[in-house]
Amino acid sequence: MTHHHGFTLMEVLVSAMIAGLVITAGYRLIGMSYNLLGRVSEEQALIAASQKIWLMFRTDPETPDNGTDTEENITWSTAKISMPVIEDYELKCKKVTITLASGRSTIIYVPE
Repeated sequence: MTHHHGFTLMEVLVSAMIAGLVITAGYRLIGMSYNLLGRVSEEQALIAASQKIWLMFRTDPETPDNGTDTEENITWSTAKISMPVIEDYELKCKKVTITLASGRSTIIYVPE
């Protein structure tokens, strides 16, 4: 009986194909992770900007309705609205649209 040492061409091709699939999936996973990390960072910046603007409106009555914070690269604009809460009572508030330099935006409501 003869013992063969080494691999057949088919075994080498199959293992190369499996290795290629694993490497491709790994690179794709890394790319998706970086993309998701960027979106999460941007979302955190938007939340921080929203908190800052909300606090400005709640603590400083002289806060302008439209403005820009060049330090944080955010802009905001407001619209006065009233929401019916119960019969014969409306809650008056400001609808504040906050926009980051990247173009992402959110809306917060600040009671007057």
